[in-house]
Amino acid sequence: MTPIDFEFGFKTLWGLATAAGWFWINGISGRLKEAEKDRADLRRELHDVKLDYSTKAEARADRDTINRQLNRIEDKLDKLAERKADKST
Repeated sequence: MTPIDFEFGFKTLWGLATAAGWFWINGISGRLKEAEKDRADLRRELHDVKLDYSTKAEARADRDTINRQLNRIEDKLDKLAERKADKST
């Protein structure tokens, strides 16, 4: 084996190894970009869920408001029933 053959073989193998390394790194880079896009989508979706989520305090306040309104309606119905009873006697 002559020194020229060894040098040619080494340069050829080095070029192939470099190309394989760049191909591998490019594949990893592509997967990282895709993962970054997925992460951004998930963050956006989580933000939307947080905006739509009602807290316990908000739910409690809504329940209290509904109960007050129902009590008010019940009182009005009771007054209406009393007026009808007064008219019929």
